[in-house]
Amino acid sequence: MRVQISAAPGTWGVESPCDPANPPWRRLLSEIADIGFEGTELGPLGYLPDTSDVLARELASRSLSLVAGFLMEPFHEPARRGAIVEVAERTCRLLRDAGARRLVLMEALVPSRMSGAGRSDEAPRLDDARWRRMVAAVEEVVHVAVGHGLQTTFHPHAGTYVEFVDEIEHLMADLDDAIGLCLDTGHCVYAGIDPVEMLCTYGSRVRHLHVKDADEDVLARCLADGMGFADAVAAGVFCALGRGDVDFGAFCEGLRAIGYEGWATVEQDRLPNAGRPRVDAEASLEHLRRVGIASRSLVVGGGSS
Repeated sequence: MRVQISAAPGTWGVESPCDPANPPWRRLLSEIADIGFEGTELGPLGYLPDTSDVLARELASRSLSLVAGFLMEPFHEPARRGAIVEVAERTCRLLRDAGARRLVLMEALVPSRMSGAGRSDEAPRLDDARWRRMVAAVEEVVHVAVGHGLQTTFHPHAGTYVEFVDEIEHLMADLDDAIGLCLDTGHCVYAGIDPVEMLCTYGSRVRHLHVKDADEDVLARCLADGMGFADAVAAGVFCALGRGDVDFGAFCEGLRAIGYEGWATVEQDRLPNAGRPRVDAEASLEHLRRVGIASRSLVVGGGSS
């Protein structure tokens, strides 16, 4: 069983492509390579070069693979459907031409759900009609991705309409089995979900991983104080791997049990220009080594090759 380790621009606080606080993309790619990651995700469309030959050349010069890209859009809003499909086409074309094979889908952050993030009994839910529209929009984007030869996974995310266990169960039941699950360990913790249980529940349907740690003491204080998702991120709810409460040793045993093969992306949500992203990324990769995950050509539980 082989798992490869990649990084995400979000660990460096890159959430919007044009934020002046973003690090220069060439420096970010060089840091990802220097730390020892094998690949990177695309991040927000427009941050890394959006010309495939330029992007492929810059990645190859650093021996990095392009692992995946994401589409975080309000799938539940029918008026946005045309625009969502258009950006999906552009994203999928770039991913395909630059060598990636996966598109990760997420519902967009919405204020009412961000304020209720981590509080299942308080968070407003989509009614049946809006839920069906969301599913239909997701399926349309999946059709676009398939046309470009990409596999799709859906990423439950705090502060969106797909966060809690009942919503994940509902969506996975409504979507075709060809659509996988992107399991994010930190967002599981934020939503009160045991990531190892989630891994075992969905087994082979888990086709992409975001490995993220969360500090449950910080989370408890944020929830008790009524903080929303953005404020909790600013308060440091997500941290370098090994400094929070996710048991990555047990998680790796779960990976072995389900026979997972693919990419695991180290990601630490943070505000732009906050903290020490390179130091945290180095610590995260070192923690994965300590629990039996090598930085290159990972073989869970069996050493590196």
